[in-house]
Amino acid sequence: MPRRVFYRISDRPDGLFDAITTIEPDTVIRRDGFGSLAEAEEWVDGLRVLMAALGAPVAQESDTERPAFETAPVEPPRSGQLRTVR
Repeated sequence: MPRRVFYRISDRPDGLFDAITTIEPDTVIRRDGFGSLAEAEEWVDGLRVLMAALGAPVAQESDTERPAFETAPVEPPRSGQLRTVR
């Protein structure tokens, strides 16, 4: 059974953007430090292609679909760092 995959893009006070992807039930992947919103959206488009090949469609996360858990970075991320959080 394909898992549901949700993403959201958040902007940071320093002007950079982060992409947070949740693969149900409990895997969170963060890609930090995109220089522009367009760059973050391009990364999400690549994620869509990859996940479609695996049979798992990617949807933008809405407030009603937001997973019940939230994770915070353990240490300040470096620009462009990819992390998996459980």
